[in-house]
Amino acid sequence: MSGGDWSRRSVAAAIAAFAAFERAAAQDTGTRIAPSVKAAEAPEAPTVLETAFDQARRLAVPVFINGRGPFEFVVDTGSNRSVIAEEVADVCGLKPDGVESVHGILSAEPATMVRVSRMRAGGVVSADLRLPRVTRARVGADGILGLDMLRDRRIVLNFPNQTFEIEQSGTGITHGIERNSRLEAPGRPVTVTARFRSGQLVIIDARAAGVPVTAFLDSGSQVTVANRALRADALRARPELAQRLIHSTLISATGQQAPAEFGPLPGLEIGGIDIVTRFIAYADLHIFDLWDLRDRPTVLIGVDVLRRFDQVAFDFARKLITFWPTRGRLDNGQG
Repeated sequence: MSGGDWSRRSVAAAIAAFAAFERAAAQDTGTRIAPSVKAAEAPEAPTVLETAFDQARRLAVPVFINGRGPFEFVVDTGSNRSVIAEEVADVCGLKPDGVESVHGILSAEPATMVRVSRMRAGGVVSADLRLPRVTRARVGADGILGLDMLRDRRIVLNFPNQTFEIEQSGTGITHGIERNSRLEAPGRPVTVTARFRSGQLVIIDARAAGVPVTAFLDSGSQVTVANRALRADALRARPELAQRLIHSTLISATGQQAPAEFGPLPGLEIGGIDIVTRFIAYADLHIFDLWDLRDRPTVLIGVDVLRRFDQVAFDFARKLITFWPTRGRLDNGQG
């Protein structure tokens, strides 16, 4: 594996806001919905959607665009805005609406924008969205369901049951907010507080390598990525890890490359929950510069870590995140 190339989808699939997967369109009649979708009787009704895993093992849910669909959109808590594939935009007859810069893992690149009158996931609807339009090859799904759709709502990612729940914020049960920062019993849900930074929810109670870290939860990224400031702390805590790091390359969707190393991240804790991470990426990415976090220990928690929990709930309006740990050791299963 040393010296190999790692594609952006395999390593950091949703740090940039890109996705696509072509499907035939159908009319959204309220009854002709894909079998995986439970129809809601009214907008904003609590909705549970059965999900699929894309090739990067990210959760993908059925979404309707201007009454057409369903299309499979990856749920991405690390993307400030939703994204639509060129193929889907064409099927839905969406016209270009200017050009804007879209920030990826290595740079900002121009993207053609389209305007969506109505975007629906289950019973939740957002109106008048302006979305980047990109090719299907850049993300591996029909689109990305980003924070412009999720903000001010509560979502639950259920990995064992492969379901996605979305509802109004404040409707879920809060479980022991940071109670002694430790689980009292195996499987007990734990709720931790968060704050917004650069439009993303950041866990307040997070540590790695013996130091506090800025931890973003990025359900659209297959692999957890730490910056080199955290790498330095990891090697100070465990100098022997230097011999276990694998040198490789991150490749963006547009072919840009950046050096990276892959190996363990010792002592990762989220809300006091210990998580064994045998294999993450260390790299200085454009996104860390964008957030002014190059010199502060920072980690993007990808779906490789998130799916080690039975469920993860994000209450964006209340700035709370709840974890339902598995009954076994939380190990990201990569070595």
